Amino acid sequence: PGFFFNRIWAAIKRESLEVVAEGVSTPADIDEMFKVNWHLPAGPFAMMDAVGLDVVLDIEKHYAAENPHLPSGPREVLEKYIADGKLGRKSGAGFYEYGS
Repeated sequence: PGFFFNRIWAAIKRESLEVVAEGVSTPADIDEMFKVNWHLPAGPFAMMDAVGLDVVLDIEKHYAAENPHLPSGPREVLEKYIADGKLGRKSGAGFYEYGS
């Protein structure tokens, strides 16, 4: 079961990041869609903030090394946030701002 969950989560995460990279939507709008339509407590961007964007980027780089056909947009979005010091909850900001 874990293998299948990880593959589905990877696809959701990557496609959500790609939609943001293409300028089609925002992290907040995508998260809200997941919360409203699937009754989840958090969407993929809030979950990535909880994991840490640096960790998510490392995972995405691993996937890309194994699958060169994957789009670069998701990694570029993550790299921009990380370059701005936004690592997620652990740094106080990621896709969202967090109080100290």
